[in-house]
Amino acid sequence: MHLVRITQRVNLFGRHATQWTVGLWLIACPVAIWLASGCMSMRHQKIVPESVAACRQLARDGISAMELGNYSQACTLLGSAVETSPTDIDARRQLAEALWLMGRQQEAVVHMEAAVRLDPTHAPTLVRVGEMLRVSGSGTRALERAEQAIRLEPTLAGAWKLRGRIFHQRNDLPRGLADLQQALHYAPQEAQVLLEVAEIQYQLQRPQRSLATLHHLLDQSSPGSEPQRALWLEGLVYGKLARPHDAMKSLLAATQHGPAQADLLYALAQAEVAAGFPNKAAQSARRALAVDRQHQASRTLLAQLNVRGDTAAGTALRR
Repeated sequence: MHLVRITQRVNLFGRHATQWTVGLWLIACPVAIWLASGCMSMRHQKIVPESVAACRQLARDGISAMELGNYSQACTLLGSAVETSPTDIDARRQLAEALWLMGRQQEAVVHMEAAVRLDPTHAPTLVRVGEMLRVSGSGTRALERAEQAIRLEPTLAGAWKLRGRIFHQRNDLPRGLADLQQALHYAPQEAQVLLEVAEIQYQLQRPQRSLATLHHLLDQSSPGSEPQRALWLEGLVYGKLARPHDAMKSLLAATQHGPAQADLLYALAQAEVAAGFPNKAAQSARRALAVDRQHQASRTLLAQLNVRGDTAAGTALRR
């Protein structure tokens, strides 16, 4: 009897022990999972150093100032950002852009080159410093940067555009044209590249191709927003193709799409002479001289037109 009672108690304790154990696991498991996930999230969270956080805030403020046209303030804020965190690539690039907008070209190049050293495999930065070098007169270094960018990212339109512009600047027209056309292969709608291609085609005595390129450019422009330079070049191409009336129309439109320029007004006067409108040509030549009193080509043309007018008047009187 005693043995039976002891066995029953043990069995009863076992049942309670099992229930208690299961209950404990039901409580403990969620806690364990929560603790584990918390530890994992803590491991994944990156603690940003104070200097980096301060740099980012200064950079944001500097970019805002630059967008508002406050370039001096932007330079100050972005300069502080770079001082706070010298290895921040974005801050370097933005500081370089702000300095460039301020006209401080050499300083801009220094900081953009520093950004390249921090990340030598970022092709767009290579292109940007190359463009800065090209504009500031360091063509050889610019070419090196362009070729580095092409090797790193052969499908980057900007890299081909940069190298094409350098060759164009060096008057190596065939190579410049080839690179700019390669840029168009990767960015076919880029208006500036289309215009540069049309200019080189015109310089290479390929007026028909130049005109086709210009029409592609002008077709993608909304009415009234056509670039003055494109209309101007279209007029010159029409003149080369012996289509003076079309030339006159394009050049007249160009005068209405931007500031008056003596060379443009002189080209219009030439087209008007070729189209048989000497009086209009004289007016255009006078407008050119009003813009630039020293524009010798316009002076010469106006003198020739006056002689023609005098001759015509004398002939009429003799009749």
